[in-house]
Amino acid sequence: MTVLTKTLPEQANVLDTPRLAVVVPARNRRESLPRTLASIFCASRTDIEVVVIDDGSADGTESFLASFDDPRLKWRRLPMPAGANMARNEGAALSHAPLIAFLDSDDAFRPGRIDRLITFFEENPEIACTIDGFSDISPSGERVHRLPRIAPDGEALRQLLLCHCIPLTNSTVTVRRAAFEAVGGYDPDLRRHQDRELLLRLALHHRIAFGTATDVLKYRSANSISRTHAGYIKGLDDFVSRCPDYRSAGYGSILSYLTVRGALKAVAQGHFGVALDELKAWRRADNLPGGLHVLPGYFMGRRKRRLLARQSLDQLPATTSAE
Repeated sequence: MTVLTKTLPEQANVLDTPRLAVVVPARNRRESLPRTLASIFCASRTDIEVVVIDDGSADGTESFLASFDDPRLKWRRLPMPAGANMARNEGAALSHAPLIAFLDSDDAFRPGRIDRLITFFEENPEIACTIDGFSDISPSGERVHRLPRIAPDGEALRQLLLCHCIPLTNSTVTVRRAAFEAVGGYDPDLRRHQDRELLLRLALHHRIAFGTATDVLKYRSANSISRTHAGYIKGLDDFVSRCPDYRSAGYGSILSYLTVRGALKAVAQGHFGVALDELKAWRRADNLPGGLHVLPGYFMGRRKRRLLARQSLDQLPATTSAE
């Protein structure tokens, strides 16, 4: 288990005005939370705040937070689980810094990330939000997901987000508080694609930049939602219901691709029971395509998505996240 040490000088009784807040939603992550917090507190800065929202954990997370000794930490326990998005919004509301970085409770920052983020936003006042690359850590090894060198503006960025051409994870999102509050924060009722849906709303009126770093470690734990095939169709159906863009003809094949690939992944990894449940959920879905045209649409959508990535991204196609 990671051992946490106090990194502030003993005489540092007064903290500086926070310039960046790190918001950590946590539910039953007592084992990984020490590693997550250690990756933040390895920075000796006194101008950051860390807010952990215990989302109704039942594994000792509350007692661990109560014993943690660092004046930069704030935490609150929700009496009943409300979901990661509600926890993120609660954490953002409890913080005060003008910048908010999100970090899931089974992930970690690499050293230097906080310094880099503060400097970047100071030097680029026109940027409201950044997303960065990350390293995906799993039992099979490490896979690096890099972002393109240049982020397209406006509608082009929304198209890439809707077509899942950009690798995403909530732990790489940093946003100015004013922009986050202007769009209403995370959707508390959305269980999957939370980062993508938030970025789509931000992109309507705010400028989003791609970071060149890969200074986030994404650990694929057994209870990570993004690692679980079960619920993919329901999550996609809920996400699509919030994105009227998918109703236009240009996204028909893309939506077929996104729908079919969830069931195919479950089959490819031998989760046949999950695949069957996902097919049943597909029949109940209100916003996903059905009928005989879906399979041809899957192959057409896959080709279209790859072509879009090659044409729009200033490098080889970016890898995509599990979602």
